[in-house]
Amino acid sequence: MDNFTCFFYGTLTFPQILKQVLNQERKNTEPPINIEEQIPATLKGYKRRKVIGVDYPAILKGDDLKDETKGILIRGLSSQDIIRLDNFEGFQYERKKVKVYIENKETPTEAITYVWIDSPDLLDEKDWVSEDFEWSKFSDF
Repeated sequence: MDNFTCFFYGTLTFPQILKQVLNQERKNTEPPINIEEQIPATLKGYKRRKVIGVDYPAILKGDDLKDETKGILIRGLSSQDIIRLDNFEGFQYERKKVKVYIENKETPTEAITYVWIDSPDLLDEKDWVSEDFEWSKFSDF
């Protein structure tokens, strides 16, 4: 059985949105998803930026390990879930294995995340903050 761990740092940290993405064309034969256990985690060496003109962020490699992105880990995802996430993230992002740190643990955990590969000119200099997220644009969620 598949068992992937993903690190989320933007709109997918909202359970309503993550459930919507992971339930896309989900078959009855697939195990149910459990996203209730969200583990706070930090990705070192990457910075999060707001994508200009939209309500979601991107991460890209930072200048050094001082750059950090806070987010959550979700464990137990299937290969079908990863395909759904690939489709959701689209061509501007690349799926990548990274090492993230869980609070009070010295050893990093390997996880999958999505890193910005489009032009850095499309990113704001400011960090994306979840409080600025406009729910009204996501009425389906």
